[in-house]
Amino acid sequence: WVIDGQHRLAAAQLRGDIPFLPCCVGVYGSVADEAAMFVAMNRQRKAMNRLDDFHAAIASGDAEAIEIAKLITDAGFTVSRRTGSQSWVAGEVAFTSSIAKVLRKHGPKPCAYALTAMAEAFPDEVLSAGASMFMALTKIVISPPADLDPDRLFQALLRQNQQYWADFVAGVKGGEDRAIKMRDALLMAYEDEGGEA
Repeated sequence: WVIDGQHRLAAAQLRGDIPFLPCCVGVYGSVADEAAMFVAMNRQRKAMNRLDDFHAAIASGDAEAIEIAKLITDAGFTVSRRTGSQSWVAGEVAFTSSIAKVLRKHGPKPCAYALTAMAEAFPDEVLSAGASMFMALTKIVISPPADLDPDRLFQALLRQNQQYWADFVAGVKGGEDRAIKMRDALLMAYEDEGGEA
């Protein structure tokens, strides 16, 4: 009997071109033992998260995932394997979906700018508001204020650490709203930086 994976088996049989499926075979002394093993196997299974999917896409040769990974590593970061913000470490990027969104719509240039600026500004910090910062920086370079000076913007970014910038979006729900709030904070710092020149 197949006790888990019946749908996968049925789909493979319908296709007709999948001769083998991986499986675990067990012999149990009773129905209770079989049920206990079923529960144990399903509790031990690790759910796939979006970063697992991303790493699998790279391994399978997905062109977009490979390009995103290259943008990340060219900036000096690595792609995280952890989605939980409490487990992130300095030098890791977990916001691959945000990068994909900008890349599809605007190409690699704003992505590369934002990632490089973040890597240089926060080399030893956890990117606690990384997605918001990335989206804010790309919004600024895609629709820049008049006479945008990238060096001045970078100097404004350097004035504070990641936690300071993260406080601007604390409690703000929704990625777009967080990005806009962060963009506004960065542009205020940019203006202040210009006033001190």
